[in-house]
Amino acid sequence: MSEKLLMLPIILPAFFASVIPAIKFNSVRTRNIFIESCIILNSFIIFMLLIFPPENTLMLFRFSEKAAFALRLDGLGMMFAGLIAVLWPLTTLYAFEYMSHEHNQTSFFGWFIVTYGVVAGIAFSSDLLTLYLFYEVMTLTTLPLVMHEMDGRARYAGRKYLIYSVGGASCAFIALTYAMSQGAGEIFILGGSLHLIYRENLNMFLAAWFLGFIGFGVKAAVFPFHGWLPSASVAPTPVTALLHAVAVVKAGIFAIIRLTWYVFEPESLAGTWAQVLAFGMVCITIIYGSSMALATQHLKRRFAYSTISQLSYILIGVLILTPEGLSAALMHLGAHAIMKINLFFCAGAILCQTKREYLFDMRGIFVGMPKTSIALLISGLALCGLPPSAGFMGKWQLGTAAAAVNIGHVGVAVLMISAVLTVLYIFSIFSIFIMPGKNFDFKTANEGVKDPGSKMLIPLGILAAGSFIYGLYADVLIKFFSDISNGIL
Repeated sequence: MSEKLLMLPIILPAFFASVIPAIKFNSVRTRNIFIESCIILNSFIIFMLLIFPPENTLMLFRFSEKAAFALRLDGLGMMFAGLIAVLWPLTTLYAFEYMSHEHNQTSFFGWFIVTYGVVAGIAFSSDLLTLYLFYEVMTLTTLPLVMHEMDGRARYAGRKYLIYSVGGASCAFIALTYAMSQGAGEIFILGGSLHLIYRENLNMFLAAWFLGFIGFGVKAAVFPFHGWLPSASVAPTPVTALLHAVAVVKAGIFAIIRLTWYVFEPESLAGTWAQVLAFGMVCITIIYGSSMALATQHLKRRFAYSTISQLSYILIGVLILTPEGLSAALMHLGAHAIMKINLFFCAGAILCQTKREYLFDMRGIFVGMPKTSIALLISGLALCGLPPSAGFMGKWQLGTAAAAVNIGHVGVAVLMISAVLTVLYIFSIFSIFIMPGKNFDFKTANEGVKDPGSKMLIPLGILAAGSFIYGLYADVLIKFFSDISNGIL
C-alpha cells in the first residue's frame, strides 16, 4: 500500500469528531451507530495497513535539515497500532451504555475519537521528534476526558495530570534535543543510531537517556512520578480504561522502547549507572504498586495501582537490554492491555449499575451481577498468571529473559514478590463478591442490582475470553515479537 495512506487513521478521526456537532441525529441510537462506524472504519484502515504495510517513509515536512515530521510503519508500530485498533471499538461500544446518563456526550465522544487518531500517530511516527509531538498532543486531547465531570475532583485530577505531563515533557525534550544534536537518524533503527558518537562524552550520553526515561516514564507511572494515575480514576470508566490500559500509559512504554532501543544504543547503556538506576526505580515501582493495590479499598484505584505495578513488569523486560527481554516486554504489554482494560470495564459496570465504588459496599454482589463478576474473575485469574492465560505467558517470558542476565536476578525476585501480592489483592475481591461472611443477607444487598445491558456485556465477554485466547496462541505471538526484537520486522 502507498505510504500516503498512513495519514488516514490520523486525519479521519479529527474529521469525524468535527462533523458530529454539525449533524442533527434523529436519535441517540443513530448517533451511536455513526460513531461506532467511524471507529470501526479507522480500525479497518489500520488493519489493512498492517496486512499490506507500506515500505517507504512518508515525509510530510521538514523543520530543518535534521528535523522532519514523518510517518513510517515498522514492526513495533504494527504491534501498537494493532492493539489500539482492536480495543478502541470495544471501548466505544462500552461507552455508549456507560455514558448514556452523562452530560456533554457530544464533547466526550469528540475528544474520544480525536485521541484515537493521535495515538495512531504515535504508532506510525518515523522518528523521535514526530513521536514527541504526537505524544504531547495526546496530553491535550486526553485532558478534557479526564476533566469531563468538571467537578472539584475532576478539575484537581486534570491539573495534576497536566502538571505531571508538562514536567515529563520537559525531561523528554532534553533527550530529544541531545539526540538531534548528535545526529540521530530521521528513521527509527533497531539498535540505536547514536552508537558511533556517544564515546565523546559518556556521562552526557547516559544523562540524556536517563532524562528521557524519566520524561516518558511519567506517562508509564514510574515511581515517584506515578501520582497522576490514581487521581485520574475520577474520569468516566471508558476514559480510565484507555488511560490505564492502552492509550496513555502504553504510549509511555512505547516511547521508552523507542528511546532505548531505536535511538540510544542498548549495548552502550548496559552495565552503566543509568541502567542500574532506572532498573532500581522500576523494581521499587513494582513492589509499591502491588502493595498499594492490596491496601486500597476503592476498586478502580486498586486497579490503577495494579497498573502502576504491571507497567513496570514490562519495563523490566525493556531495561535488561536483550532481544529476549524486549520480546518478553512486548508479550506482556499486549497481555496487560487486554486483561486490565476488562478489569476496569467490570469496575465501571458495577459503578454504573450500583453507584458503589468501595469493596466493602460490594459484598455479595456476585448474586446480583453474576455475568460481570465472572468476567472480572476470568480476567483477574489471568492477571494472577493462571496458565495458560495471557498473564502467565507474559510473566513466564519476562522471568525467563530476566534470569539470563545478572541484573535481571533482582527483577525475578521482585516479580515473584509482586506475583504473591497480585494473588492477594485479586482474590480478596473474589472473596468479597462471593463469600461476604456468615449470615449475610444476599437479598437485601442485591436489591435492584443487576448486570448491565449488552453494550457493556459484549466487550466484557470478548475481553475475558481474550485473556486466555492470547495465551493459547502464544507461540504465534512470541514469534511475532521475536521478529520485532531481532529487527526482522
